[in-house]
Amino acid sequence: YLSGSKAYRATGILGMETSTLDMDPTANVTKEAPWDHVSVERLEKEALPKFKGKIQQVPPIFSAKRVGGKKMYEAAREGIDIGKIEPKEVEIYQLELVSADLPYFTIDMECGGGTFVRSLIRDVAYDLDTVATTTTLQRTKQGPFLLDDCLPKDDWSADNIYASIDEWNAKFSEEETL
Repeated sequence: YLSGSKAYRATGILGMETSTLDMDPTANVTKEAPWDHVSVERLEKEALPKFKGKIQQVPPIFSAKRVGGKKMYEAAREGIDIGKIEPKEVEIYQLELVSADLPYFTIDMECGGGTFVRSLIRDVAYDLDTVATTTTLQRTKQGPFLLDDCLPKDDWSADNIYASIDEWNAKFSEEETL
């Protein structure tokens, strides 16, 4: 289990919601709604600020959260009704609009563990009296590790991996002595 805050960049599309809250090829469009009443200003100034701090969030049915000992996505794929999904408290430390070319919008966020970005995209749309689904999602930070610090796949070799590990060990040793 990875500790520390997480950061993400996510893009959503207004006007449609899928069963998985993303563009998974197996997903079905479950809701459609007009979005032309939404402005970038409303999205940025009214909706997003409501989701900063501690909030109640209903996890997506297609998630690894366990209910009755079974992962919810397994139950959903098997057609098992797990009943009402209870909201849980999560914390969003930072949330900002990066860009918007409606119906698409992109956010950057930093949050505590257990936060579901796909649910956040859905909930922001609900606050704007429409629906949305996540089109792209990228984790940009996990604890002290940033995406920019990652070793590019083209550079994966035993020597480069060991060198990268040594570099990170040295960095953490320096921080411990400060």
